[in-house]
Amino acid sequence: MWQFYRRLQPFSVISFDLDDTLYNNKPIMTHAEQHIAEYIGQRVPAVSHMNAADWRQLREQVAGRNRELASDMTALREAAVIDGLRQFGTEPTQALVDDIMEEFLNVRNQVTIDEHVHQLLARLATQYALVAVSNGNADIQRIGLGQYFQAAWRPGQGLRGKPFTDMFAAVHDRFSLQRPSQILHIGDHPVSDVEGALGFGAQVVWYSPTDAAADTKQTTRLPTARIEDLQALADLLR
Repeated sequence: MWQFYRRLQPFSVISFDLDDTLYNNKPIMTHAEQHIAEYIGQRVPAVSHMNAADWRQLREQVAGRNRELASDMTALREAAVIDGLRQFGTEPTQALVDDIMEEFLNVRNQVTIDEHVHQLLARLATQYALVAVSNGNADIQRIGLGQYFQAAWRPGQGLRGKPFTDMFAAVHDRFSLQRPSQILHIGDHPVSDVEGALGFGAQVVWYSPTDAAADTKQTTRLPTARIEDLQALADLLR
């Protein structure tokens, strides 16, 4: 099912959010966060009492102090690790932090992609330039989607995460587009995806499998269209 809020304009680039758009990220992160809490405890016994919920609470505190970190999940997790170790008397070396982050990334990139997603991306890649625009740290090569995308952006190296428009501007420049509306963004988050894309002037299809009335309360702006499943996107873009 899909619902249009405004007429879809011509576009040549489709940008996809990754987490919770092309796959269900929640069980992946639950497993990864439990694993990394145990791993940190093994590496640094002084924090072995901290579980996944404790680290999550610490990340929320760090994010509350820095809005830009809140939209850069990799930098946020690294900052929370450093903060947590310092709170319990350990001054972390960069080598230790890098090891912890690499362990986390190895586990969080263990993603299984449904076959219908592969089929959708394969078809769209023959018609449009596909790119990934994500605040998270999923790697399109590691998760098995690299063959469909021409480029991928995530926060870092001067680029802020959504809803800041930096990454959409990078897409615009990469393809030398004449208008921001030539980008069609697909994503699940009412603020980072919907408001972020619209703030740049791109079009956006909001992937929202839950109740639309409840979801629209989370954003002040309506998307170009809303879909409840990715099959609807396939139908919409035929």
